[in-house]
Amino acid sequence: GRVQASAPPFLLSLFLLSTGSAFVYLLLAVWLSMHASIASHSFGVRLLTRFVRLPIPSLRQIEGLRFNLKDFEQQGATELMRVPFAQKQEWTQVNAYSGDVQR
Repeated sequence: GRVQASAPPFLLSLFLLSTGSAFVYLLLAVWLSMHASIASHSFGVRLLTRFVRLPIPSLRQIEGLRFNLKDFEQQGATELMRVPFAQKQEWTQVNAYSGDVQR
């Protein structure tokens, strides 16, 4: 409870010291929690915008993935009648810098 006025001065000073240190601890906890919240939010934004961003393909890469009707006609009968995903498929990838097709 309350400290009486007739208490010895060293008890009053200990009471004021503990009350003041509790107030400073409260201010420090609020300040550090606000700092942690801002830091974690900024790191989350940086993570989503720089490190986990999906790569946007260039026009050369999109053109390299496009199929024409002549590509379908050149496959042959065995390739047309195969069961999808049953055999190993060969994917081609266009190099963004040189435009070469890699298999």
